[in-house]
Amino acid sequence: MAAGAGFSVASIYYSQPMLGVIGPDLGAAPAATGMVPTLTQLGYALGILLLAPLGDRFDRRRLILAKAVLLALMLAGAALAGSLPTLLLASLLIGVTATLAQDVVPAAASLAPAAERGSVVGKVMTGLLLGILLSRVASGLVAQWLGWRSMFALAAVSVVLIAIA
Repeated sequence: MAAGAGFSVASIYYSQPMLGVIGPDLGAAPAATGMVPTLTQLGYALGILLLAPLGDRFDRRRLILAKAVLLALMLAGAALAGSLPTLLLASLLIGVTATLAQDVVPAAASLAPAAERGSVVGKVMTGLLLGILLSRVASGLVAQWLGWRSMFALAAVSVVLIAIA
């Protein structure tokens, strides 16, 4: 569950160090390319506002799985984006669906035995924070070696693997 929280929240930060290669590849000006992380963060805020409360009303496991599938599809969409508007839409929806991290933490707490609950939540939060911290470094390196599209594709695969696990 820690990996699920980490990889999902990392999705909202991958684009930041890659803007310098995304813009020229899509023929977009730097100011326009700067909207990619802006819309991702806006999507994340909207997802927290609109989707995170669903975990209190519906089965969290199904909600997590649904968001993971949608997040993987949006990451794949970003990898395949042929234009900046397409990438901007994918980025907004990446943000919305990456809120599955907010479902993983309470799910882990509810599944853990009472005596281990604090430890389990701590481990999941560690995964979440590592996802935030390492995402930019990882995406910068992957983009440098394999290209920015590869980073989004690898992120999609990682989310699928987490959903399967």
